[in-house]
Amino acid sequence: MFWAILVMTVLFHGLTDVDYFWHVTTGRLIAATGSVPSSDPFSFTYAGGAWTPHEWLSELVIYELVSVLGGAAALVTFGLIGGATIAVGIAMARRRGIRVPAVIGASVVAAAVLVSYLTVRPQAISWLLLAILLALLAGLSADRPRRALWLIPLFVVWANLHGLYVVGLGVVFIWAVATLFGRTPMAGARGWAALGALGAVAASMLTPAGPIGILYPLRYVQPGAWGLSHIQEWLSPNFHDPASLGLLVLIGVLLLVGWRGSPGWLGMVVAILVLISLYSLRNAPLAAVAAFSVIARSLDDLLPVRRRPVPSASAARMRRLMEIALAAVIVAAAFVVFLPRVASNEDSAIREHLPVAGVDKLLAVNAHAHVFAEYGWGGYVIYRMYDAGGRVFVDGRSDMYPERILEDYSKIRDASGDWSGLLAGYGADAILLPPGAGLVSAVASDRAWCQRYRDPYQVLYTRCAAS
Repeated sequence: MFWAILVMTVLFHGLTDVDYFWHVTTGRLIAATGSVPSSDPFSFTYAGGAWTPHEWLSELVIYELVSVLGGAAALVTFGLIGGATIAVGIAMARRRGIRVPAVIGASVVAAAVLVSYLTVRPQAISWLLLAILLALLAGLSADRPRRALWLIPLFVVWANLHGLYVVGLGVVFIWAVATLFGRTPMAGARGWAALGALGAVAASMLTPAGPIGILYPLRYVQPGAWGLSHIQEWLSPNFHDPASLGLLVLIGVLLLVGWRGSPGWLGMVVAILVLISLYSLRNAPLAAVAAFSVIARSLDDLLPVRRRPVPSASAARMRRLMEIALAAVIVAAAFVVFLPRVASNEDSAIREHLPVAGVDKLLAVNAHAHVFAEYGWGGYVIYRMYDAGGRVFVDGRSDMYPERILEDYSKIRDASGDWSGLLAGYGADAILLPPGAGLVSAVASDRAWCQRYRDPYQVLYTRCAAS
C-alpha cells in the first residue's frame, strides 16, 4: 500500500527536481568517459577545482535508467525505493511480533515525512540503506556473531552511492559503544562487533577518491554558512510550511508514545537525528527511518492485550494476496493518471519550474556561454548546455564550491557592492535570472548587456558583443 502511495507521489512530482539534472549529467559523463571525475567540469568559476562525486554510482544508475528505460522508469524506481524503506521497517517490526495496528501507525508517520522529500535523487537510496543498517544491527546477537561482517559489504556499496553513509557510520559507532558496555545482544561477542565496526570504516574508504574521500562527506552533512542561509532544505524547519508538517507529526508522536521497549542505542540514534532535523530540515527522512521501530514498539505496548486466534497459513496467504492485489490496482491507477504527465514533462511540467525558453534562446545565441544563472537553475543549464560548451557560475553542488564563490554569487545576484567588477572578473557573458532579481534591474540600464528574452518567469541577458 505504502509502495503504491509513494510511487504515485514521485510520478506526480515528475522530473522537476532541480538537482536531478546535474545528477543525470554527471552519470552521463561517467558513462561516456568510463571514469569518475575528480575535478569540476561544469562551472567556469571553479573549473578544474577539486570535486569528490560522493554519489557517483547513484548518478550512473539514474543515467542508465533514464537513457535505457526513460524518465518514467526512474520515477517509478525511486517511488519503489521509498516504499522499500518503509517495507524494511515493517518486516523488522513484524519479525518481533509487533501487531498490525502499531505497524500501520508507524508506517503512516514515516510516509508523512518521506512524501515531501521523495524524488529522483540519490539521497533516497541512503534512506533505504539506513533502514537496512538498523535492521541488521537490531538483529545481531552473540549467537551468530559473524553476521556483523555484513556491515562491510553494506558500506562498500553505500560509500559509493551517497555521502550520507557518514550518518550510517555514526549509527554503527553508537551501537558499537553500547555493545562495549554490554547494552546490546552482541555484548558476548565484542570482538566480532569491533571487527564489523572497523570493517565498516575501512569499507567506506573503497571509493574512487581513496581513503581521504571519507572526510569529504563531512562537508555534505555540515554545510557552510552560505548554504545554511540560502538553501531551503538546509534551513531549520518552518512548521507553518506544509513540507515541515511531517516532521512535526513525527516529533509529536515520539513525545506522546515515548521510547517503550526500544534499545537504548536506538533511542539515542533517533534523538540525535531528530535534533539534526531541527537544525537542517533535509535530515527529517533519516529521523523518520530511525524512529520507525521506536514508534512501532511504543504503539504496540500501548495497545490493549487481546487474545486472538492465530490465522491459518492459507488465510494468511490469502490476506497477503489481497493486499498485493490492492497495491497493484493503486499502482496501475497511478500509471493511468500520472504517466501522461510524466511523458509530457519536457513540454509542460519542466516549463513550469525551469527556464526552458531562456536556455533555448541562449543555445541559439551563444551555446558555449559562461552563464550567471539562478542557483536552482544551474543544474538544468548544465543538463542542456554542457555538451555544447556552456558552463555555469554555480549550481546545486554547494558542498563543492568555496564559500567565496557562493558569497560572490549572492553579491552579484543582489547587485550589491562592486557587482559589475565581480561579474566581469569571473568572465560571465550571459545572465539568466527571475525578473525580480536585483541584477536584472541593474543590467537593464547597462549598455554592455542586451536583453535577449523575457517572460514573467525568466529574463535572459547576454553581453551585447555576443552574436
